[in-house]
Amino acid sequence: MVISTAAPSHLAPVSILDVWQGFSGFPMETLTKAWVVARGGGRQRSVEEMEVHRAQTGASGNCFDLAFWLQSRLLAAGVGARIVSDDITRKDAHVAVVAEVKQGRFLCDLGDMWTQPVFIDRALPEPCGGFFPAACISHNLTHELLRVDYHRPGGKVSHQTYDLRPLNAGEIRDAAEQNQRYLAQALVEVRGCGGDSHWEYDGQASRWSTPTGLVLEPSLPDRTSWSRRIGERSGMVPGYVEACLTAFERFR
Repeated sequence: MVISTAAPSHLAPVSILDVWQGFSGFPMETLTKAWVVARGGGRQRSVEEMEVHRAQTGASGNCFDLAFWLQSRLLAAGVGARIVSDDITRKDAHVAVVAEVKQGRFLCDLGDMWTQPVFIDRALPEPCGGFFPAACISHNLTHELLRVDYHRPGGKVSHQTYDLRPLNAGEIRDAAEQNQRYLAQALVEVRGCGGDSHWEYDGQASRWSTPTGLVLEPSLPDRTSWSRRIGERSGMVPGYVEACLTAFERFR
C-alpha cells in the first residue's frame, strides 16, 4: 500500500500542533495500571502525578491517562478540548480528545498513537496517509458519530467509531476509574521514527506495523529480556517495566 500525503485541508493549526508535538515519544501503555493497583488499588492519576511518574520511569499511561494529560495541556494553551469515547459505558472503553478552534474540530488520539490530529467537520472520503502510522485513514461524521476507517497493507480495513456528544465530568471520571482497574492485557505501543511505523508489545509477543505489512520480532525467554526490549523501544526504565509485568501477572 502506498501511503499518500496528509490532506492539507484536514491538517491541524499550529495552536494544536504545538501542544500535540509535546507528546512525541510518549508510549501508550497499560503496564502502569498494574503498578498503580499494586500500590493500593486502581485509580485515575492526576496530571501532576503522571508528569512526575514519567520523569522517574519514562512511562506515560493508557488512553485515559493520555487524554486527560493532552486535554490539560490544550486548555492551558487556550485551546478548547473535551474527551470523547467509542463507548464510555464499557470497562475497556477507548477515549480521545476533540480540540476546538475557530477553524473547527480536530480529533486528537494519543491512545491509538495517531501521528497527528485530523479535521473532522468535513468528511475525508478517500484513504489518506500521514495521520495514522502504517495506515491510511478515511472518515465520515453522521449525527455526531465519527466513523474512522483504517486502510492497512494487503487490503485490510478496520473501523473505529467515536461518539462526539458531550460527556459530563463525572461520567468520564467513573469510566476512567473503572478502566484503570481493568487489567485485561499488558500492552505497549510506540510510534516509530518518522511516524510511518508502529511498534507493539501484546502479551509475550511484539511486532512492527509498517507501510508494507507486519514484521514479527523473535520471541524472548523471560520477563527480564522482555523488559529490556520494551525499555529499548519505549524509553521506559527496564526495571520499572519488569516490576509492572510482575504486577500484571499477580493481579490479573
